[in-house]
Amino acid sequence: MIVLTREVARIDAEAALACLRSSAKALHTVSIEQFESWARAGLIAGDTRARRSYYALETRSSNDALLEGGAGVALESVQLLLRLYVEGLTGRAVEIAPLAAVPVESRIGDGRTIHLPSVVTEFGDEELDFRLYKVLAAHAAGQIEFETYARDTNDLRAAYAALSEFYDPENQDARDSFAVDLNDVGRVKDEAAQRRKVREQPEGLDYRHVLNLFPIPPLARRIFGTLENGRIDRNLRQAYRGLARDLDLIRDHLRNRRPAIVDLPAALVPFELLFQITLLGGARDDARQFYSQIVSELEVIVAEYLSNPLATVADTLMATSRVYSLFQSISMEDSEQQIEVPDELDQEDKSKSAEEMLAEREANRQPQRRDARELFNAWNTEADGEFDELEGSEAWSEGEAPEQDLEAGEVAFNYDEWDRELTDHRVGWCRVIEKKVKRGERAFVDDTRERYKGIVSSIRHQFQLMKPEDLARVTNEIDGDDYDLNAVVDYFIDRRADGHQSERIYTRRLRRRRDVAVSFLLDQSSSTARTIGRHPLQPYTHPGRRIIEIEKEGLVLMSEALEAVGDTYSINGFTSEGRRNVKFYVLKDFGEHYSDEVMRRIGGITYQNNTRLGAAIRHAAAKLSKQEARTRLLIVLSDGRPYDHDYGDARYAREDTREALRQAKTQGITPFCITIDRESEAELRDLYGDVGYTIIDDVLTLPERLPGIYRRLTT
Repeated sequence: MIVLTREVARIDAEAALACLRSSAKALHTVSIEQFESWARAGLIAGDTRARRSYYALETRSSNDALLEGGAGVALESVQLLLRLYVEGLTGRAVEIAPLAAVPVESRIGDGRTIHLPSVVTEFGDEELDFRLYKVLAAHAAGQIEFETYARDTNDLRAAYAALSEFYDPENQDARDSFAVDLNDVGRVKDEAAQRRKVREQPEGLDYRHVLNLFPIPPLARRIFGTLENGRIDRNLRQAYRGLARDLDLIRDHLRNRRPAIVDLPAALVPFELLFQITLLGGARDDARQFYSQIVSELEVIVAEYLSNPLATVADTLMATSRVYSLFQSISMEDSEQQIEVPDELDQEDKSKSAEEMLAEREANRQPQRRDARELFNAWNTEADGEFDELEGSEAWSEGEAPEQDLEAGEVAFNYDEWDRELTDHRVGWCRVIEKKVKRGERAFVDDTRERYKGIVSSIRHQFQLMKPEDLARVTNEIDGDDYDLNAVVDYFIDRRADGHQSERIYTRRLRRRRDVAVSFLLDQSSSTARTIGRHPLQPYTHPGRRIIEIEKEGLVLMSEALEAVGDTYSINGFTSEGRRNVKFYVLKDFGEHYSDEVMRRIGGITYQNNTRLGAAIRHAAAKLSKQEARTRLLIVLSDGRPYDHDYGDARYAREDTREALRQAKTQGITPFCITIDRESEAELRDLYGDVGYTIIDDVLTLPERLPGIYRRLTT
């Protein structure tokens, strides 16, 4: 690795730094040989910016090049099959996403999405690697079904209370490995409660909150992942007997391929023993021979906490604490192999000697693959202290806005972004945070209805006329609910005339409905705070109105219209503070009623920050594409052009927005943009020319014109 980095550094020092930072992430996916080929291929890139983005694994072409020539099965090639497999197995409709495409903070599922490694190369055999993918997919689905991601349950709260007391610094003297039995933690808790108040429990409590109580959370997380996989494996075997064949096959193959226990570094031995006991049917003979005491204690813990069919994730957490204490009691020897250099060598000779020893060691090493333990624990992995803490050559550049923490109930999504200079997508470049709008006053909706009461009545009437009848009578059918009298008469006439009569003598009544789903995407950037219609000579009596207020009125009128016609619709807004903080506000989701709560959210809309339009369009399109409707329409309401402080130049922003709109069209979505910026019509034509758009000269007429535009788009 050092030799390779020095080779890149001779051409571009910053590219070498990006290569080093990407190595941890890359080597979780491919072998060292694939990584070396990928790194050397990047040396031919002529453009400095393109080279740095390549080594930072920011672009799609770079990620594709990394996987080229590799053995194994890529998730992309089997994603549909795995989705159908899981749905057939569990009866649950799921989505499958690669782990790399999802922020770590968002991997606690929504109950519909499972996350899998982007490639599996464990066996080097396509069929076996696919079978392993099936097992990993079943495990991921099992995490949803058997509530790995449970929140605020009584068991979780009990585990949190017990472990928060057990690991409280005040109880350090009373805790010495197994000197305190976790079953007796209640006694410790009662004594500690006399000295201070019990730690307040967080809202939305899940397993991650509990793991953060441990003195070393990464160690606890690693132990928990293996134990929880063991619990899920046991539940899958009991619930789905047909799955046992695949589970047994993969277990046997993995068991036979485990390294000899004496060949492992001492620091990895406890994790290997835990993996064998929980997922491979028990410790192997060599493990029992050399580590019988540890094996025995681990087997007792697993049997006590995970054997019960009713065991929950809280039981896994309590077992984690037991194993955590056991592992800390084991004396770990330093497993790092040091390169010894004679003292008399000068600094330059030391470097050369170390480099030669490393090169020799690299030459003698066998091809590496990602260990099976990591494949099973990938869903629970966080990059603590590795080179990929800062991903991307621009992630540490000046002016980069830091990621904002998620609040309770928020979910984050990663989306690619088009870079016109690289002519490639930056992978997972933008982070879209789905948020709920803070409630405002319903008075805004009521005032809007009053202001436009004549128009509201007319709109409702017009849209009710667009609504088809519930049942339509269809004639000329071979079979049906009733006879068609005219067809019966024709039948007997033709029969008497020439004997060639039509059998289509029935009528049928079919239920008809409009098959339309529409998503409104509202620009909430600071530019919508502009005031229009203000009288220059009478600013106090004619103060004008903000654009955001007029857009909100348009949404109120559209909601009235869509409620009348019965179309499925959602209303969303967006702002941005850099590429990692694109905020997507859900005012009304698909399937949600136009309730008092929704009206209050509309009243609470306000302006802020910038307009990273491409990322917002991609997220809105992703949500809309899940709607089963023949016509899917995305209407963007904006006062002008995309802008963000790290969005590059204006051309970059426009090209990314155009690419996002093009991608929406390929998903079967019809985008349409409504804007009020007449001054830059040529740029708008360049931006929205491939999709429909309209420019409203008088923004004050937007509320009245919006329903008419929608009616033309859907009829």
